[in-house]
Amino acid sequence: MLINGIEIDLAKLEKPLLLVKEDEELLFRQLIQSTLEHELIQCQLALSTRKTISLVKDFWLAMYKDREKLYINSEHALLHPIRLIIFELVTQDDYFKRLSKKSFGDEWLSLIYAVVLLQFVLQWIKERFSDNEEVYEALILLYINSDDNVDDQTSPSREQSIGQAIAVKAIRSEVRENSQEFASLLYQTYNFLHYLHDIEEEKETNKLPSIKNVDDTLNRFYKKRYTTNKSTITG
Repeated sequence: MLINGIEIDLAKLEKPLLLVKEDEELLFRQLIQSTLEHELIQCQLALSTRKTISLVKDFWLAMYKDREKLYINSEHALLHPIRLIIFELVTQDDYFKRLSKKSFGDEWLSLIYAVVLLQFVLQWIKERFSDNEEVYEALILLYINSDDNVDDQTSPSREQSIGQAIAVKAIRSEVRENSQEFASLLYQTYNFLHYLHDIEEEKETNKLPSIKNVDDTLNRFYKKRYTTNKSTITG
């Protein structure tokens, strides 16, 4: 599938951070392929590369499955430290846990929640580090404008490892020093998803919209609450 000018094989995403069954892998692939083909969710940062889609899958699985049955694959986690730190910081938050309770067992709702959540988080990270060249370059390389044809079976180069280590330390430190703002970000994500539910209640339906036509609303919702407004939340 062609995504942002890059051919991506959805059957060959990065290895998942969580232990996952074959039928769950297949289910996610079907969901994400349909979503991308029909442009059902317009969140360009979250769906920009093989790497970010892999992180969407991590969040999707954490929302779809019983939390007591989630186990980190330590071998895969070592290869993807930036994915791991983002995953850990988000999934430890109470608002993530609330969302996962709502989406448990619902594959489509879990996907919508995962994509919107990652869109908010990646936008926040992008803005926080846009003036930090060392960290920002590592993030661009790994998550925004990276080479999606790289085989993730091999160990990263020394340069990549250093870049990842710098980015992980910076992200962890930024969240710790701005813990209230990060918590607020996740709270507002929770509110936005409730807002989408409210839209559907007005239409007397029980399902979330496709999010195909709410990208402007998503941008306004984010900009009204957050920082620099250097770019739109949809990329």
